[in-house]
Amino acid sequence: MTPRVLFSGYYGMGNAGDEAVLAASVRLFRERRPDLSLAALSADPAGTKAALEVDAVPRMRLPGVLRELRRCTLFLSGGGSLLQDRTSLKSLLYYLSLIHLAKRAGARTMVFAQGIGPLVRPAARRWTAQVLRGVDAITVRDADSADLLREIGVQGTGVPPVEVTADPAFALEAEVTDRVTQVAPAPPAIGVSLRPWAGDREMLDSLAEALLDFEGEVTLQAWPLQLSEDLPLCEELARRVPSVQVMRTALSPGEWVALAGWTRVVVAMRLHALIFAAVRSVPLIGISYDPKVDALLGRLRARPAARMGEAVDPKTLSATIRAALEEDEERRRDREARAEHLRSQAARNVDLALELLK
Repeated sequence: MTPRVLFSGYYGMGNAGDEAVLAASVRLFRERRPDLSLAALSADPAGTKAALEVDAVPRMRLPGVLRELRRCTLFLSGGGSLLQDRTSLKSLLYYLSLIHLAKRAGARTMVFAQGIGPLVRPAARRWTAQVLRGVDAITVRDADSADLLREIGVQGTGVPPVEVTADPAFALEAEVTDRVTQVAPAPPAIGVSLRPWAGDREMLDSLAEALLDFEGEVTLQAWPLQLSEDLPLCEELARRVPSVQVMRTALSPGEWVALAGWTRVVVAMRLHALIFAAVRSVPLIGISYDPKVDALLGRLRARPAARMGEAVDPKTLSATIRAALEEDEERRRDREARAEHLRSQAARNVDLALELLK
């Protein structure tokens, strides 16, 4: 019987970052094992199937989910930040339950390139450790996630080692299409990715004032990577900085990577906007709202230019953007080499997963 791989994550929800994780993972599996049957749990099964040509079932319909769990040979939980209780305890329980049910159904199970945490509640830490001690393999996208798993007790005899790899989206290829060329900004350009978070209005004040320094000098384009959540902030930025163009076109992950290549600098809160820039060796400026942003920037030998909840001097932010626009070749080559290493680490996730099928 043909082995079947089932992907579980925040898929079909309109978040370009999560869709990038799935698209990159599917491509890597197909490159290595084109004979495999691939399926995904999705909030938009028709869209996932059309975009990636994989089987897809509704992620919240229990009968269909249980059928898929019984059919799959290998169950992959991730990537993304699935195992955390900051947004909701229900979400954590959902993803832990899927791993548990997959194991009971006889599938091999793997935590796949996840960013773990935060895990605030003692019960959340206990449940996560209990379930993860029973999986067959664990990879995480940063060292902080590995440290957290060890801290809560995911280690010891019989527990798979936690390996630090990288986000699968580093393996994406740019996809230049007519849709991308129609929305590509005139060079030189700065891409700006925002997302709602506590303190976002104060950050918007400082960022808008900083970007006003570049009006008439560069093209400014705002990117709502999750349209339903990010668009209001992008539109508010455009009201404060009249030259800002707001992207409203839904792009595929590969198209987002291509669009990033049209810019000279990317200023972003969204983790995957920073990854898209890194894939294209574009200077990136991170605004940190979560430890995962700090972890990514650290692996690229960068530091956050600002943090949510902290006062930001617009002049300092403007100077940081100016320095990125004038970046020297040595810094660019260093970031390119680091991104290439992370690309190979992204592929490592799939190589380890395939070992479970032998």
